[in-house]
Amino acid sequence: MNGPTDGDPAVPPDVLRRCLDVLSRAPAGLVTDIDGTISAIAPTPAEAVVAEGAREALARLTARLAFVGVVTGRSAAVAETMVGVPGLTYVGNHGMERRQAGIDWSHPGALAASEAMRTALREFAAKAEAVGQTDGLVIEDKRLSGSIHYRLAPDPDAARAALLPLAVAVAQRHGLIVTEGRLIFEVRPSVVVNKGTAIVDLVAEHRLRGVIFLGDDLTDVDGFRALRVLRDSGEVATLRVGVLAPETQPQVLEESDVTVYGVVSCVALLGAIADTLDSPGDVAPTPEDQSGAASR
Repeated sequence: MNGPTDGDPAVPPDVLRRCLDVLSRAPAGLVTDIDGTISAIAPTPAEAVVAEGAREALARLTARLAFVGVVTGRSAAVAETMVGVPGLTYVGNHGMERRQAGIDWSHPGALAASEAMRTALREFAAKAEAVGQTDGLVIEDKRLSGSIHYRLAPDPDAARAALLPLAVAVAQRHGLIVTEGRLIFEVRPSVVVNKGTAIVDLVAEHRLRGVIFLGDDLTDVDGFRALRVLRDSGEVATLRVGVLAPETQPQVLEESDVTVYGVVSCVALLGAIADTLDSPGDVAPTPEDQSGAASR
């Protein structure tokens, strides 16, 4: 994909303007993914770190907005450890669990499938070994879901072709489903929960009238589509910020309202939003009788 290189912190003025417009619809909120959005994609999940400046920007935003949250494929506990900003709501496992102010919640259907998840991941590992596809393979058990990373495989395309049918067959045998992301398979319970349903719930709970979601991968498309539905309802102003990279899938670009290129630019955008909201008088809340949605 052609575009600016990651590392350019310039914030497009139109992107910042559109973000501020949505956030002027008080009460307003901002939700972000982690990996590929505020943390660069790392060779293994354990090596990923949140980019410099992201924590500070998110902490400042919690003081200015009605709601700030993280919605990620990682577990909620790992997300909280990685980001480490008090006052945020951490939604993990693609919406199947939540951690807020030290209180944990897990989706009952996902909990019921947790043992099947562990068994399926063990079976998949054995089958991957049997076909000689374990080189560079990282299998991540997140209790309520599982991630199969093949980024480090000698030939990722060949690894995907060999491993995806195995993952699907094992998942189906245990009543689970498989979705894909950036050089990753996600094994999940067959419950109707995703980042989109999680964001819709958060918007309703906090009665938000404006919400921004920042994401980079196929699992974030569920969130982008949910924001489009909310906007089309005429009740909530929304903005979908796609964080682009060379591996960005077409669906991410198609469902984004605006884009920035790379984690550094995404963090710069968060900082610019916080800077503006910290300046009194720069952004006035929309009167309660004003409604409307951000135009595409």
